[in-house]
Amino acid sequence: MAGTTGSAELPALREERLVGHGGVDLAVQELGEGRPVVLANGLGGSLRAWAPFLARFGTGHRVVSFDYRGLYRSGPPSDPDAVTIHDHAADLVRVLRWTGEEPALVIAWSMGVQVAVEAALAEPDLVAGLVLVAGAPGDPLAGVLDSPLSRVLIPPATHVVEAGAGPFGAALRLLAGVPRGPHVLRRLGVVAPSCDLETFGALAGEFARLDWRLYMRTIRAMSRHDAGPRLGDVTVPSLVVGGTRDLFLPTSTLRATAAAIPGAELLVVEGATHYLPLEYPGLLDRRIRRFEAERLGRRPTTV
Repeated sequence: MAGTTGSAELPALREERLVGHGGVDLAVQELGEGRPVVLANGLGGSLRAWAPFLARFGTGHRVVSFDYRGLYRSGPPSDPDAVTIHDHAADLVRVLRWTGEEPALVIAWSMGVQVAVEAALAEPDLVAGLVLVAGAPGDPLAGVLDSPLSRVLIPPATHVVEAGAGPFGAALRLLAGVPRGPHVLRRLGVVAPSCDLETFGALAGEFARLDWRLYMRTIRAMSRHDAGPRLGDVTVPSLVVGGTRDLFLPTSTLRATAAAIPGAELLVVEGATHYLPLEYPGLLDRRIRRFEAERLGRRPTTV
């Protein structure tokens, strides 16, 4: 069970390099043995964001993850604008093909929901099922703080940050180094009381060192993507998951997403925020294993 003391350590990883879409150098991480699962991270999130969840779910699964182009250990694209959702989805398809002949369960978080949906629409034979956690498949900025102004204000703000990427990054690194920072965020309700704060703090430290120019370009590209009108074309079993206290994603969007995907199941977690994988890893593990057993014909593994 997630707690406020102690940090969930990632299991032993096997690091790989893969040539992604357009020749991008992708960093790929792999752990465990068993049924294939591919993770599509959130924007700015590394594999560390899943650590408390993987401490449980890693048993009986071969889990593969990758860093998005230009972020963490993956190289940047030669074209700095080649950071669209379709570019990331093409990278995910490369990872799925590399993973093996058996279709993989794709578990996505935040922006990864957009990436995973596009990959499933493009190559459904590579995807056994989708688990879409705390993400909107389209128009993602509309739900930020549940305000329609978000989609108007955020894109111009990204240009300001991009122009001052150096000072912005330095300031963020200072903030990320404040030891009590995660505790303050918990008191403000940004994360739930059950959040693994040490893992969250470690994740924030990694996040603060990103390339902020490329990151801001990715936000703008993400904001222009909308797979909503095509959700009816998703043919793989799907589970939509989110929380009632997510500042980036209203529950109305969760419900609309589940209603639009044929046969999709919905799990709304009371009190969970956008960082649900760090807050309720045990619940997420149990629900996904049940989804595997009931919808994918995968027998559950005893943990």
